[in-house]
Amino acid sequence: MSQDDQLVYKLLAVLLEYPDAAWQAALVDLDQVVAGLQDADQRQIFRNFFSQVAATAPDQLEQAYTAAFDLDPAFSLNLTYHLLGDSEDRGKALAALLRLYCRQGFELAERQLPDYLPLVFEFLSLSSGPQEHALLNSCLGTIAPLAERLEKKQQHVHAGLVRLGADLVQRHTPSTTAHQSKEP
Repeated sequence: MSQDDQLVYKLLAVLLEYPDAAWQAALVDLDQVVAGLQDADQRQIFRNFFSQVAATAPDQLEQAYTAAFDLDPAFSLNLTYHLLGDSEDRGKALAALLRLYCRQGFELAERQLPDYLPLVFEFLSLSSGPQEHALLNSCLGTIAPLAERLEKKQQHVHAGLVRLGADLVQRHTPSTTAHQSKEP
């Protein structure tokens, strides 16, 4: 995996977090980071996102984020939910992801579940190559269908970012195309 790909994963991890005041203040610095990306298409996706964010009132951005990612299970950023729903097996999957992170020396600083998409992107940003872990790859396989649902949701501001993440994941983990998510 290239350093640019790792940087894109890191940018996605940050930009898919809740858009609070600190998040919005960091956008200026992130725009400068995006300018250094080699891939013009990736730069454009980020710039489109920044333009949409700039054209949206902060409270509306927060409301759109909450309405999609927190209140609608079809758009949950917790990837095991798309695989397992709220079943008992989901708890086992979360524990397995946590063990994987620990084995790789990745410590969870946040109080998020280990399948939270920004956290998964953060983990991938620190990885040097593809992960040979069936559960993680299954979770990664849910990102493309999530992107498709967001794209259908009237040009949701985060749709382009999730699509970029799905495309990057697919490039690094070809087996993700075989996994189907359980649409809630």
